[in-house]
Amino acid sequence: MKIPKIIILFIFLISGNIFASEKKSLDNHKNHVNNAHHKNNHIMLSYKYMYMKMDGYLKGSSDASYSDARTKPNGSNYMTVPLEMSMNMHMLSGMYTLSNDITIMLMGSYFDKEMEMKKHSSGKKKKMKSNGWGDTKFNFLKKIYNKNKSKININLGISLPTGSIEKKDTMFSGSKETLGYGMQLGSGTYDLLYGLTYNKFQDNYSYGVSISSVKRIGENSKDYSLGDIYQSNLFIAKPINNETFINLESEFKFQEKIDGSHKDILSVMSFAQDKESSGYKRIDLSFGVTHKFKNFNNLKMALKFKKPIYNDVNAVQLETENLIIIGLQYSY
Repeated sequence: MKIPKIIILFIFLISGNIFASEKKSLDNHKNHVNNAHHKNNHIMLSYKYMYMKMDGYLKGSSDASYSDARTKPNGSNYMTVPLEMSMNMHMLSGMYTLSNDITIMLMGSYFDKEMEMKKHSSGKKKKMKSNGWGDTKFNFLKKIYNKNKSKININLGISLPTGSIEKKDTMFSGSKETLGYGMQLGSGTYDLLYGLTYNKFQDNYSYGVSISSVKRIGENSKDYSLGDIYQSNLFIAKPINNETFINLESEFKFQEKIDGSHKDILSVMSFAQDKESSGYKRIDLSFGVTHKFKNFNNLKMALKFKKPIYNDVNAVQLETENLIIIGLQYSY
């Protein structure tokens, strides 16, 4: 899955984000991008559904085999091997404008995860499941520049550890044991959130860039912390008519490896429970459409399809196939 660096750089420099530059028509497009900074006492409610599928294996940036997935970094073998994983996520958020330049936001997520496992010795297969609420995020957004058809916003926030890191399921042995890191629902730590977004408006389109980061604060109650995240997005948006516009997105995401180990995982049965199989560098491309309903001026719907075009993982991990996101937004 290797891609020449010059192609990666070119894609990274020209693409864009579905929700970062919403618009209606050219003139009204500015209002859509300014949705996070409306008049005082403005409220915006959002719901997003995301589906993610992981299938096949990666080792570094190359395709890997079942044999690779069964082999530990030290050369010995795992007892079980993940075959595929799916995740359904429901995201609810509310935004409230304190002034023309300041907005606060609260967001929560509900997860439904499933991973199919195979016991190598017998060939028996089993599905592991976890579900529940994830971490809760609180954000403060401020507009710091708005001149010459350009706008800059900053974002500061904190993620509260409301998602479980103690999820268990029945294993092949019949006993209930702690699931792997990717099947847990939260980080278990308080996380700092910060970022910056720049938007530029042209005569018949807009574009921009955003950078953001998630910084873990210390270790959680299970003696580990997820890797810090560094992310950048480049985006472009263009109206089709007064109600509909299209978006192109490029996202580069780097997540560091897990620090420490989950103290309840006493026996690492597969790479899903191995901290060495965590962390990655990935570039996604996505295409999206957003529509504002003509008879419901404050209601919008967005559809987004995201596909990884480059992925470089630590050790061996399941490969992300695609992501589908559907969103509804209502403001008053």
